[in-house]
Amino acid sequence: MPFLLNEDRALKRKFEGLMVHDATSGAGRRVTVRYRNPEYELADATYPLVLLSHTQISRDTDRESRGIVTVHYAPEGYEPWGDMTDPTQSPYQAEMPIPLNLDYQLDVYARKELHLIELTGALMAFDLVPARLGYLPVSEDGTIRRLDVLGGPEYSESKDELGKRLFAASWALRVSSEIFLSEIRTLTPAQRVLFDFVDRETGAPHPLSAPPAPHGS
Repeated sequence: MPFLLNEDRALKRKFEGLMVHDATSGAGRRVTVRYRNPEYELADATYPLVLLSHTQISRDTDRESRGIVTVHYAPEGYEPWGDMTDPTQSPYQAEMPIPLNLDYQLDVYARKELHLIELTGALMAFDLVPARLGYLPVSEDGTIRRLDVLGGPEYSESKDELGKRLFAASWALRVSSEIFLSEIRTLTPAQRVLFDFVDRETGAPHPLSAPPAPHGS
């Protein structure tokens, strides 16, 4: 079963649609969002740029437990059920998953300091990376994850490979997740129910009583 793919896609999707504005951009300039690629030089990037990268995965012992549970969402690689808003209809059961913290670094780059300040204000809004009460909708499995800001924004200034100035702000983010190590079982609903009436005195099967005959027969 793949792991991390849903969270990565959801985090990238959260930042898509950001815009910056200045006297020359007219209706605004869309911000590029992607994951870090060591083969992709900053000098070749389009700015402003939101760059995501993985920093650490750790076990969250505060959320850990044991036992067999019904999985209230469709894990990666498993089909969602009809009404995903009703977790009681989940057909999946497994050993309790191991809770994990997924740590990311969020770096924002801009050629203009004005763009960086505008993006900092936009990112600290409630629906992106607020100082508290952050959340991450994962549409692939219908869950909403906790999104914590561990640090930032921290500002820096540097130059790319061509010597052009770059203004940057960085955040440390944490997303709640979990991983199943045991097999996920799919429960099949009962198709029919069979039963017998038993005589309480003899213990012998008792035939079902025939319905009363209609009047006048």
